[in-house]
Amino acid sequence: MPLSDDYVREERIKRLSPSRALDVVNSDAFGPLTAELRRAEAHFVDVASLLPRVVAARGLEDAQDIAAVLRARVAAVVSRDSGAGRSRRAPRLVAGLMPRALGPMDAAMHQALVERADLIESRASAVLDHASLAGEPRTRALGVPPRGSAFAVWRKYASTVSAYRDRYGITGAKPLGAVPESAAQKLDASRARAALEGAQRLAENHAYLAPRSAVVPRLML
Repeated sequence: MPLSDDYVREERIKRLSPSRALDVVNSDAFGPLTAELRRAEAHFVDVASLLPRVVAARGLEDAQDIAAVLRARVAAVVSRDSGAGRSRRAPRLVAGLMPRALGPMDAAMHQALVERADLIESRASAVLDHASLAGEPRTRALGVPPRGSAFAVWRKYASTVSAYRDRYGITGAKPLGAVPESAAQKLDASRARAALEGAQRLAENHAYLAPRSAVVPRLML
């Protein structure tokens, strides 16, 4: 079942009164809400039952912005259901940040989206390589790349950090830049932070286990 704005409008807010449902659709937080639902779908959460469940979870009578409240509730469910090793399946995200487009679509649209996803991931990889070769200070936060099979995982994490920086125009030495202000960037920042911490853990484990004479691999594959 495709996840679209119309789908949310027509099927997922039926538990609300017509006037309240219209408030949700017209809210500035409606876009972030649908984005959060796409994130849920990328994490294999059952979106067919998710929104009615969070609508019915607690009262909304005093909510000033129902869409914002629902987005926060959906985010909490996704974090709970996908965190702490609850799911063994890797989330379906482009460059570790953006949910992949899922659901029925024609072949041309599918191919176009696949190609765009590939380009985004290729650019993230190129940004990482350029920063490493240029000796940019922010790459030090990623740690020394591990050897062997851990290197591919480390590089994936590092590329996510680079994709985040590229997407939001971050140029400073801090790997994730300043504290984000928008709801959308806060979500991406949490993913980038998790990727940064994953890269650091792998680097630290490698530094502890590797012999002192080990040669540091290049970032490029």
